[in-house]
Amino acid sequence: MARPSGPGPALQVRDRVWASFVFRWKYRSVSSPLLSSPPSPPHGHGHSPRIPGPAYEIRQKRAAERLHKASSGSDLESSNHSGNHKLESEFTPAERDSHALLARVKELESRNAELEKENQKLVSKLEEKELEKDSLTKRLNDLEQNSLPTLRKALKDLSIEKDAAIVAKEDALSQLRTTKKRLKEAEEEQYRAEEDAAALRAELNMMQQQVTVNSYSNIPLGNPNEHTLSLEKEIMDLQIKLEQESLLRQQDQHKLAEEQLRLSSLMDEKQQLEDRLAALAKKAAEESSDNAARKAFSMQDKEKLEKQLHDMAVMVERLEGSRQKLLMEIDSQSSEIERLFEENSSLSTSCQDAMAVAIQWENQVKECLKQNEELRGLLDQLRSEQGNLLQAETPNIQSHVQAENGSMSDPPELVTENLLLKDQLVKEQSRSEGLAAEVMKLSAELRRAIQSHNNLARLYRPVLKDIENSLMKMKQETYTTLS
Repeated sequence: MARPSGPGPALQVRDRVWASFVFRWKYRSVSSPLLSSPPSPPHGHGHSPRIPGPAYEIRQKRAAERLHKASSGSDLESSNHSGNHKLESEFTPAERDSHALLARVKELESRNAELEKENQKLVSKLEEKELEKDSLTKRLNDLEQNSLPTLRKALKDLSIEKDAAIVAKEDALSQLRTTKKRLKEAEEEQYRAEEDAAALRAELNMMQQQVTVNSYSNIPLGNPNEHTLSLEKEIMDLQIKLEQESLLRQQDQHKLAEEQLRLSSLMDEKQQLEDRLAALAKKAAEESSDNAARKAFSMQDKEKLEKQLHDMAVMVERLEGSRQKLLMEIDSQSSEIERLFEENSSLSTSCQDAMAVAIQWENQVKECLKQNEELRGLLDQLRSEQGNLLQAETPNIQSHVQAENGSMSDPPELVTENLLLKDQLVKEQSRSEGLAAEVMKLSAELRRAIQSHNNLARLYRPVLKDIENSLMKMKQETYTTLS
């Protein structure tokens, strides 16, 4: 606050009081006839003439009235004496007014001093406010030069990390779709395996019925060595393919585990980004609240920051929603995988039971073949003994027949030839029975090889078909990229 220019009210009151005192003194020094005319201001002093106030006019009117009353008497001296006495009694309230005015002047001077003190206090407060304003402007400039670039850089980093997280999320979703596709294919393959197992059971039952019904004469003879060698070679090839497919499946499982680890790492990174975003948002909110308490940012920067914070909040909500969707999808896939594993375990147990039954039947067939070989050995022994007995009893029988028939008898050459033919017939029968048993054994091995071949084909044909389809797709993609 600036101090008011010119004389204060106290000085004006002081001048008025001084003028009244001078007027009263001059009024007493003059004679009574001169009271009718206004007193002339004193000359010879350094003061300028002053304009009489309203009190002067009131006193002049009262003096004129008293002079008019005094002029009506006969004695001039008595009237002058009484007039002087009345004037003295009349100016006593004026003195009281002057004392009151002096007290008022002192009060005004004290009030003026208090106002000057308050003015000084307000000036000091104004200077403090100016200093605080300068410090706030300096701090605001420092914040604009230091904090805003770091916040903008952090926002840019967050936007870059957000884009990377979105790309990683898309990769994870694509990998999840591929895993779902593979799981669906595995389920279809499992259904096909169940159908093949049912067909195998029906075929096994039919083979058992054929084994029990068919006779030895209906089994075709042939050279089984080449066929068995080709079957063994095919089985070896299938085993090699099986190992390759198992290796590929292990690689796929390893890739799936790596993708799951990558997905978990991406989820952790997303959580860290959300924490960092929350911390930055909190920090930005604190900074904005502090700056708003002192001095707000410009409207443009404020709108930009609010827009960026809104975008970040929307991004956080989207990431949270995508995270929840991924978790739900992972839970559903894990439950589906558990269900498939349970079905696979049940199928494996049923397959093991069927294999155990087949092994039991094979053991029974082997025991039957062993018993057949023993019976054939006994039969050959009996036939050889029978042939020896016939050879030993042939002369006696021939002499007995000659004695009964007289001279009519067969020649000995026919008899020996008959015996040789019988012996050869016995040997051929035993040989045919042995060949028939060997043919049955080879046919059983052939059926078992065919069954294993069919099992391997059912297991690995879909996988090979999928590999072939993927190779064809890759070939088409390379053709399209080259074209």
